[in-house]
Amino acid sequence: MWKKLSERIAYKGWRQIKVKQFELPDGKIAEFDILSSRSFVTVAAFTTGGELILIRQYRPGPERELLSFCEGAIDPGETPVQSAHRELLEETGYATEELIFLKKRYSAYTDQEQFFFLALNCRYQQAPEPDAGEFLSVELSPESHFRAMLRDADNDLFNNIDAAYLALDFISGRTTPPSKP
Repeated sequence: MWKKLSERIAYKGWRQIKVKQFELPDGKIAEFDILSSRSFVTVAAFTTGGELILIRQYRPGPERELLSFCEGAIDPGETPVQSAHRELLEETGYATEELIFLKKRYSAYTDQEQFFFLALNCRYQQAPEPDAGEFLSVELSPESHFRAMLRDADNDLFNNIDAAYLALDFISGRTTPPSKP
């Protein structure tokens, strides 16, 4: 049985790093660095014509532009569903009435929750209004091109592979989502 002994903030910036100390099942003591940030949503979105709505954005970690679905932090007092609708409109300019919860996920070394959504029949509403410091462009991709990109082992531009497979599995009729986030 793991027993948490302590927790402290080691770094506080745009994100923070917590150091958590545990007594392990074998009695030894170990510390783990945990990325701490607000929980967030990832929205795999399709237009009324079936094209995927993608974001192209420079990412400082890999120091290059990557493609992704829209995603963003859940604001205080906001539900994951509200956040998904807001992020979709802010980052892409598209809106939907068909938002489907797919899954919630945890990662090993973060305290964030990630909520995956599928947005179908999205319609363009307005120019994107990204947050300060977000410099992005919106791209539409036919599903066949998108699937080919996912299968291409040499194509490392897309970073939401987990959300992509959840969404594609659902629209192919192979799964039914949980009832709520």
